[in-house]
Amino acid sequence: MGVFDAPPLNDDGGCFACGRNNPVGLGMRVGFEDGAAVCRIVLPAHYQGWPGIAHGGVVATLLDEIMAHALIKSGSHGVTTGMEIAYKAPLMLEREVVVLGRVVELKSRLAVTHGEVRQADGDVLLAQATARFLLRKGGQ
Repeated sequence: MGVFDAPPLNDDGGCFACGRNNPVGLGMRVGFEDGAAVCRIVLPAHYQGWPGIAHGGVVATLLDEIMAHALIKSGSHGVTTGMEIAYKAPLMLEREVVVLGRVVELKSRLAVTHGEVRQADGDVLLAQATARFLLRKGGQ
């Protein structure tokens, strides 16, 4: 069974990145400004990779999630089929960052998105990504 043979993609609140019912998740709260999905977040120490620095997989999760929210805002739903990430500087724990996502290209069954993580103070680029999403027929 493929991902799209299952029932429609529904939010049950359990998502690791943004689920309101997930007590161990990231707790991302996403808004929309100037055509972009936006999240301001402070990662606590338990998301550590090296001392004081967020684990790269957690940074990847922030980027994947913000790009998915940008896609949802465009009226489409899909699953990530590939993502390229460039880590530019360490994401220091317990400091506010801004995560941004935009849809770059939208076709009938494919979307391309761009995401960034920046320091909230100083606007330093910490990581950026491009992702491709396979869209569900009919957008749901």
